[in-house]
Amino acid sequence: MSPSSRQLEDPDPAPPAKRLKPLSSSAGDEPSSTVPTGRVEKFIRTEESVGITEFLCPNAVGFQGLLKQRYTDFLVNEIDKDGNVLRLKSLYVERRRGNAPKANPKAQSDKPLAESTEADGDGSAGAAKIPEKEDTPLVNNGDTVTSEAPVAVETPKPFELEGADRALLISWLGSDIVSGLVKLYNDILAIEREIRPNYKIVTPETKLKSPKPIDDKDARSQLHRAIRNVFSGKIQTATTDEYEIEFWASKISGAKPNNHGKKKERLPVESWDSLGGEFLHFNLYKENKDTMECLNLLGKFLRTNPKSFSFAGTKDRRAVTVQRVSVHKLKADKIEAINKKLKGLKAGDFEYKNYGLDLGDLKGNEFTISLRDCVFPEGSDVTKVIEERVSALREKGYINYYGLQRFGTFSISTHEIGKSMLLGDWKTAVHQAMAYDDQSLETAPPDERQRAAACKLWFEDTTSVSKAAEAQKLMPGKFVSENAILSWLSKPNTVNDYLGALQKIPRNLRLMFVHAYQSYVWNAIVSERLKRYGTTIRAGDLVVISAEEAAASNPVADPNEEEFGQEANEERFVRARPVTEEEVAAGKFTIYDVVIPSPGWDVTYPQNDLRDLYAEIMGKDGLDPFNMVRNQKELSMAGHYRRLLYKPERVEWEIKRYEDPNDQLVETDLMYVQRQRSGGKGKPLSTDEGLVQEVVDKPTGSRTAVIIKLTLGTSQYATMALRELTKGGILSQPAQAPKKDQPGY
Repeated sequence: MSPSSRQLEDPDPAPPAKRLKPLSSSAGDEPSSTVPTGRVEKFIRTEESVGITEFLCPNAVGFQGLLKQRYTDFLVNEIDKDGNVLRLKSLYVERRRGNAPKANPKAQSDKPLAESTEADGDGSAGAAKIPEKEDTPLVNNGDTVTSEAPVAVETPKPFELEGADRALLISWLGSDIVSGLVKLYNDILAIEREIRPNYKIVTPETKLKSPKPIDDKDARSQLHRAIRNVFSGKIQTATTDEYEIEFWASKISGAKPNNHGKKKERLPVESWDSLGGEFLHFNLYKENKDTMECLNLLGKFLRTNPKSFSFAGTKDRRAVTVQRVSVHKLKADKIEAINKKLKGLKAGDFEYKNYGLDLGDLKGNEFTISLRDCVFPEGSDVTKVIEERVSALREKGYINYYGLQRFGTFSISTHEIGKSMLLGDWKTAVHQAMAYDDQSLETAPPDERQRAAACKLWFEDTTSVSKAAEAQKLMPGKFVSENAILSWLSKPNTVNDYLGALQKIPRNLRLMFVHAYQSYVWNAIVSERLKRYGTTIRAGDLVVISAEEAAASNPVADPNEEEFGQEANEERFVRARPVTEEEVAAGKFTIYDVVIPSPGWDVTYPQNDLRDLYAEIMGKDGLDPFNMVRNQKELSMAGHYRRLLYKPERVEWEIKRYEDPNDQLVETDLMYVQRQRSGGKGKPLSTDEGLVQEVVDKPTGSRTAVIIKLTLGTSQYATMALRELTKGGILSQPAQAPKKDQPGY
């Protein structure tokens, strides 16, 4: 039976598994010393366990598909604030030498400096004057007569500025200044031709200035870059306080002894202003790695603090992603030089700017997702099923749930840790963060097995400083929270200081736990609201108020409140108000205008029975939605609003047949770069640049894949869009250790 004709199975027939209490010798007794308190039975995380239960189209026909069988099945490209989809296009620094001639060592004379050149009328310099020959004795070698004097070598043709470059510079600076720049450049070239080791040459003192201020910052940056490119970095530039641009020669001096040619001559130093700014921006391409893991690797290779790097939003681990990163005062050629050493990540498309990136500096993400081994209801028309589901997704959207990845992957859901922190139960929160299960000890990938082993070691005696230190040595560096906890508890006089241990976790990770609890409550509220009232807007539902209303309300923002990850700009500090009965009757708003608040001290709750629902759901956890202020200021969550439903900006699809489970179904950005460099033949120039497979196209293949491309805003979960598309038919591939003979796993 072919895959497309197999009977559709229930994608999630089992009820949500519950997390068991820590194993102990008996109820009410202290745990046995031989059974660590941190060991729990495997928590099978399901959608229902984090509040996800409803569909917009519950009766629609769906299909099954395997998600992330290979990490190359999930491609994510960031969309910047200007709406540009970021693509990896080049791994190299763009270099432009202009028309500058190379110095010819044989053309050097005994004089320290050729006589000054003179500019002709159009701004180009005349040829340097060559000293007249002196009479020298001839030596007869039998067949020929030669001169003992040096052979005169023709001086290279002077540099001339022509075409678009000349027109561009004249448009900014005028012909007189451009002519002066060309003369200065030719003077520099003449000096460089005359330099000999240890022979000091005076740098030209010529200094030029733009005829008038250039007020536009972008125009100034373009001019700095143009001068650098046209004159090969040999002319320095700087902006004055009056926004004029000054030009002068880079420092020139004779080279020191080069130890028999082993030492390279240093190139002129370029100013940050001439490059375009002090911040280097580049596209970070990564495969099956966390964003922070990649930045830590870059910091290690570049010998710089990983905190020097900034980015707009975190990206999925089990995926191939491209995102923009900035770093302060780091030259692009340093990153370019380490690209071949980097496994599973690359950096490219370098550009200097005068500002860095902040969390939230993005518009969204473009996803290209391959669902493998797709199974459709028996007798159904595959194309019709997909067309109908895609049309519904475009027209109706999907429930804007927080996806499962929001709640972690280990033995305890992150929202459980967040709940303990909000309750002030620091010990439980630490124990939950360090929890492990037997399956992790036995069958998980190597780094996760090592994590579980380290946690088990610590739980043998949580009051021992030496045990914490021993466990930290065993803990892989990628587990930042666990390492921070163990590092603190391994210090003298820190035993049982669980609050101190939590505070050593980086702030964004600490907040991740509490945000996860807010997300759990949000999911649960949304599910219950849709069960009760469907997609009908009701009086008391919340909508975002206009800019004018927001200004009048004089909102007060907590300066210490920082949204987690990609939510740094998710409707932060917006205001909402309840819809009135009159507005509902008049049809002023639709269900797509409705927002649901996550619990916090600075939000308005719905003015209907959903308000009481918050108290009911959170009351079961011992928390009060109307009292979210804590002694630890960072745990006093302000809350924020999130749209109930969301429509993707674009949805495209394709059916593809294939045969081998290892077949590559879509082209990654790195594969594109390799193909371009190899003249379109699909062969890499080296074997250390990641994936080298070509995309398959087998119309007669026995397996069916559905390729979905969609564009989502910030903090939107593609898995939730796929859930609505397939009607819950997404099957997840368990994480596997990478296989050398199977790239993409």
